[in-house]
Amino acid sequence: MEGRVALVTGSSKGIGRAIARSLARGGAKVVVTARGPEALEQAAQEANGYGGNVLPIAADATDPNAVRAVVESAVRHFGGLDILVNNVGGANRIAEFAELTKEDWIHTFELNVMTVVYFVQAALPWLRKSAGGRIINMASITGVEPSQLAPHYAASKAAIINLSKHLANLCAPNGILVNVVCPGQVSSEARQGLADYVARTHNIPLADARVRIDAEGASRIPLGRLGVCEDVAELVSFLASEKAGWITGECFHVDGGKHRSAF
Repeated sequence: MEGRVALVTGSSKGIGRAIARSLARGGAKVVVTARGPEALEQAAQEANGYGGNVLPIAADATDPNAVRAVVESAVRHFGGLDILVNNVGGANRIAEFAELTKEDWIHTFELNVMTVVYFVQAALPWLRKSAGGRIINMASITGVEPSQLAPHYAASKAAIINLSKHLANLCAPNGILVNVVCPGQVSSEARQGLADYVARTHNIPLADARVRIDAEGASRIPLGRLGVCEDVAELVSFLASEKAGWITGECFHVDGGKHRSAF
């Protein structure tokens, strides 16, 4: 990926931060973007430590005007755009179906689905000029196998999977490859919301809740452990590289074997 330009959204922490490191290590010029400027600057410095050329741009991904400004700044700074990784996402709170409000659903779809729409719309004119454009959308295993909690989050991730297939068909004539990655349970900041929910509903300390959810999560994974951010980041780097030149419209599960088809 030497000299190629990548834009990674939601890259100030967790999986997004690991993706930025991996792409920088592979020789890409990387734009990292998220809302928090301090954490973003730290992520940029960290990725630069791997020999990268990294530009941090703080922005709200739910604002289409801000998204366009990020893409324009990236192109102006690096001269083009080859790789878009849509990683920004999450849920405003973890709850059961009956507890979720209209605002919860709207906020979660805006954060997870519409941010993908905004960034793809802004980036497509530049990706079409690339010799090997890539779009990699981050979904979740819950988009395929929903759990008992957070159906608004699971439904939004299912929408990303479907949208990615549409984009793969749309972009194929321009040589742009579009794939989606569905991580399973990964040890990162994203698990904090689930830990908060367990601590609240079981009236136990937050630290005990984190130990419980991690142990229960690992027990249901055939490989016997939670994932780490690098497990996901390395697959994303492969999909962004020339080695993945005949792969598009696919959904990759990175979950230690938790999602399995029946034999």
